[in-house]
Amino acid sequence: MRVTVVGCGDAFGSGGRFNTASLVEIEDPQEGRTVCLLDCGATTMTALGAMGIDPDQIDLIMLTHLHGDHFGGIPFLLLDAQWVRKRTRSLRIIGPPGTIERLSTTIEALFAGATMETPWSFAWSVEEMAPGTQREAQGFTIRTVEVVHPCGAPATAVRLEGGGKVFVHSGDTEWTEVLPEIADGADLLFLECFAIEETPPHLDYNRLLARRGDFNAKRVVLTHMGPTMLAYRDKVDRSLFDLAEDGMVIEV
Repeated sequence: MRVTVVGCGDAFGSGGRFNTASLVEIEDPQEGRTVCLLDCGATTMTALGAMGIDPDQIDLIMLTHLHGDHFGGIPFLLLDAQWVRKRTRSLRIIGPPGTIERLSTTIEALFAGATMETPWSFAWSVEEMAPGTQREAQGFTIRTVEVVHPCGAPATAVRLEGGGKVFVHSGDTEWTEVLPEIADGADLLFLECFAIEETPPHLDYNRLLARRGDFNAKRVVLTHMGPTMLAYRDKVDRSLFDLAEDGMVIEV
């Protein structure tokens, strides 16, 4: 498994960072090479272009929750695939309950008429996945749990298993006891860490430092850092946590 940090910033681009998006690549015995984009924030197409990554390789988009910095890039990705790249390969989008309506509304708000009038050259589908369930998709085994982050729909942490490895992303959330459970045995764990001190509805460094021993994960990376955390980077205990950077590539 290879994980590329396409974007690790907060909603506001603090520190000049791109919105949340992680490219997860695996080799599956049956599916071959498959690529999942975990979250697709509003700046994702710009980030992919800056990194020289072809979005046409993406087989699956998996969403943690429905805030614009986590799903707002999808309309741009779809229309770029249609009009610029002339995509023919199918694309599967999976998100929490509410994704179908929210995404349709967003596409229409940004590009009126695009959903109904575009003569799509490729098949794309949107599926909803209830928290606490599991499914197979493009060589990945996906499991989600509901976390605590108001967004008008369930917010989730996502566990991706594929290629014999496990990658878990907390999504955006304040502290909840489900996090150590879904992260159990992970090879790589991304935890959002917006601030140093408690700042609902986000995780904070002080709480994560106190609870680090609860996470049975081989490598823990802090992401989605806001201004206070970015200013605090040099003081983070690097024996316990790594820090995400846009463009970082992690071989799992």
